Amino acid sequence: MFQRLGVTLAAAATAAVLLVPVTPQAADAQEGSRFRVMVPNVQPTDDSRDRFGQRVARNVRDLIDLDTHVAMSERDIDRAARDFDLRYRDLDCITARQLASQIDVPLVMCGYYHAEGDDFEVSATFFTVPAGEEYPVEPFRVAQGDEDGAAMQIRTSFEGLIQQVQTVAFCQAEFASGNWDQSLDYCSRAVELSPDSDGARYAYARTLLELERWQESLNQFEILLADDPRNDDVLNNAAFVAGQLGDTDKAREYYTRFLEINPDNVAVRNRVAFELAQAGDDLGAMNLLREGLEQEPDNLDLHERFGMYAFRAAINLQSTAPQPATQDGDAPAIDPEVEELFRTALTSLELVIEERGAEAPSSYAVNSMRAYRQLGEPEAAVRVGERAARFHPDDAQIQSQMANAFNDMGDVDSAIAALDRALEIDPNLAQARVRQGNFALQAGRVDDAIVALRAAEEAGEQGSDQLSGMIFSYGFSNYVQSGENLQRGIELIEEAKGFDVSAEWREQLDFFHGYSLYLRAEAVQQPQTLESARASKPIFEQAAQYVRAGAGYAQRSGQNMQSILDAISQYVEIQDAIIARESRNR
Repeated sequence: MFQRLGVTLAAAATAAVLLVPVTPQAADAQEGSRFRVMVPNVQPTDDSRDRFGQRVARNVRDLIDLDTHVAMSERDIDRAARDFDLRYRDLDCITARQLASQIDVPLVMCGYYHAEGDDFEVSATFFTVPAGEEYPVEPFRVAQGDEDGAAMQIRTSFEGLIQQVQTVAFCQAEFASGNWDQSLDYCSRAVELSPDSDGARYAYARTLLELERWQESLNQFEILLADDPRNDDVLNNAAFVAGQLGDTDKAREYYTRFLEINPDNVAVRNRVAFELAQAGDDLGAMNLLREGLEQEPDNLDLHERFGMYAFRAAINLQSTAPQPATQDGDAPAIDPEVEELFRTALTSLELVIEERGAEAPSSYAVNSMRAYRQLGEPEAAVRVGERAARFHPDDAQIQSQMANAFNDMGDVDSAIAALDRALEIDPNLAQARVRQGNFALQAGRVDDAIVALRAAEEAGEQGSDQLSGMIFSYGFSNYVQSGENLQRGIELIEEAKGFDVSAEWREQLDFFHGYSLYLRAEAVQQPQTLESARASKPIFEQAAQYVRAGAGYAQRSGQNMQSILDAISQYVEIQDAIIARESRNR
């Protein structure tokens, strides 16, 4: 349960803390190497005249012309606003910040004022975009006609805030880029300068996490939780870090609190399950969704992910579970826990397919077919595939899995035909022609296999040596070693040599070609008549040629080539003697 829930932030969390790139090289959203600042009109909060706020904003824009920052002109703001059916004069604090996020402006100043006797009390706040962190200017009073003085006070305060804003921005940018050493440097300073910056502290905590400084990371997350106990991203990460420290009680507490925020929210439960699955804990993700299904047994979204995670958990467990003992001659039994997971996955996946029809992804049908095949029920796999093919007629993977199921049933014709349909849909379907060759070989249809494997060679599905080896292995094991049909074995070796094989593999084929001819000649000469001698002698001589051609293989593999050549030489002498003797007698 307490495996890592994901190295990267969820998209929403990332968006919540990032600024636009803030290094001088990332200048598209800046003016030269300076950060742009958007300053809309300062707004009255009473019935005071607008003119004062308009002039203050104009003066502030003129004054923010620093080495690091420059204010956008009113004209540039207006041009940008027009792209969103707005005007500069329409902008308030909210719409200005929304506009800034669309055009990658990292700072917005919002100001307000109201009358206090003959003075105006002015307040202003600089907001980072899109993080929305606030850097307030200490409220101040100026005479109602002193727009220059108000602007100067804002500008002076801004200069004091620049170091904080810059350090926080660099912290967040380095964090977003995954530059952990730089992020650690900037974020530790940002937390010191701006201890109330949740974005900087979050980036600092996550940087410590990435550097596996677990206790320091947890300390920072817990500071954030003290301010916001219901922050689900912080709870998520705090649970993971606590688990890394071996504090399972604290990890469970944070994880439980994370789920308690929205216990009936499918999206939240799916998200946590997804992160568990991303961390490799499909079984944990499945069990998490099982709790949701107990509350909402008809929720197709939950069934969808539940079935997917259950299937993957079955596959993973199957790869590690010991094979149960089997009865003599029976196929290997499936582990009971693996079987239960497959059947659990099938229940949910087939429900989704049933309810959503063509809207259900084809992968659900493919995985269902794979599950049925693992359960030893290929007929059910075909049933699922035939139905899915009506919904997804152009899906090659469905046809590919149907081919496997047909082959499991011993219906090789249907298996090969299904792969033909798959290739019509996707001519580049991986290993399709090789599988056709395999299916045909398993059924003893060697000529069909040769056609398929030559097509596989032409398509580049496998190396020629491997494809040739399939034909050679079949011919040698079934006909040469068994001695049942040496001539057929030799013919298949010759077929294997017809592929565009490497020099080393050709030497091996030549060696066994010669050895097989030697066995054939040995059988032909057995009557030891004139006819058998004349028939076997050229076969022996040809055998010797091929064995010698395979000398490189014999040397590499330690085969005693000379003993075979010596035997062949003796047989040739015997055949010569028989021919000479019988010729004299006639």
